[in-house]
Amino acid sequence: MMLSLKNVRFEILRDPIVRDFSMDLQPGEVKTLFGPSGCGKTTVLRLISGLETPKSGEIHNTFRKTGFLFQENRLLENLTAMQNIAIFMDNPNENEIIALAEKIGLSSGDLNKYPTELSGGMAKRVAFLRLLLCGCDLALLDEPFVGLDRDLRDILAAMLVEKIEQQGMACILVTHDRFEAARLSREIMQLSPKGMDVQNVITLPTPLSERNSAFEETVVAREFQGIHYYE
Repeated sequence: MMLSLKNVRFEILRDPIVRDFSMDLQPGEVKTLFGPSGCGKTTVLRLISGLETPKSGEIHNTFRKTGFLFQENRLLENLTAMQNIAIFMDNPNENEIIALAEKIGLSSGDLNKYPTELSGGMAKRVAFLRLLLCGCDLALLDEPFVGLDRDLRDILAAMLVEKIEQQGMACILVTHDRFEAARLSREIMQLSPKGMDVQNVITLPTPLSERNSAFEETVVAREFQGIHYYE
């Protein structure tokens, strides 16, 4: 199983949003697209998922199942939170869903609510659980922790790391957050303001489960000095 993008180009009205972009991804790898708003990061995820079609270049995805965690929660409004999660599982198990939900502050009562009855943060957590439990072996994560407090981010990140290291899930992470990139990435691709030109690649071989806040601070100080991107 693998994902390969070769010289992928995408345009809107002849304006190159993605310009000859290439990358490869193997099982268990996490690569981060790190760059300013509007540089084409989300567009690359949409191209990989098939929601957009490239003007030229090649995309080969041989992973069995691809999951996409959008910036927006994208919950189905006619289904409860529990149903939103279970509908994408190969073998739905309500007890498993409830146990994981409780770890991130969602009660069984919350899972019986419809999306319009959930706060933004609660809906974000439901969408995250849906991604973790859908059985995908390739996860596309578009700003997955935006709007969540630091403690909750740490819990969700730990759950994601467990999935990556124990089940070999591959991930492409889109983020503006330098610490988030340092926490979760094996490779960080620093991108130009437009066109998805790769300006620098940072490789972090330290196993994800061995990283902590001190590791993140060291990487940020060494690799991201003077670089700040905002949502």
